[in-house]
Amino acid sequence: MAKITYVEHGGKEHVVDVANGMTVMEGARDNNIPGIEADCGGACACSTCHVYVDAAWVEKIPAKDDMEEDMLDFAYEPDPARSRLTCQIKVTDALDGLRVQMPEKQI
Repeated sequence: MAKITYVEHGGKEHVVDVANGMTVMEGARDNNIPGIEADCGGACACSTCHVYVDAAWVEKIPAKDDMEEDMLDFAYEPDPARSRLTCQIKVTDALDGLRVQMPEKQI
């Protein structure tokens, strides 16, 4: 289980426990976190679960694969270093304390 902080674009924080094996997107969806739409349900077929990973965590999470890189091209204002799709980040104990910030909007 990992405690993950989801930060809305306006700054409001939501700290939730997410079970190992789930994705960061599923943690947001299951806890009704606003700002992550997840239209494709986690299939990496859209960019509506886009977040900016806190700079301190960028090197601590697994690297993006080619499919995620391609989908991020459709995200709202992607940041080459910090943008990720939360459906592609599997939760483990190593992610305890992860902070992600939602963009102004999802497209």
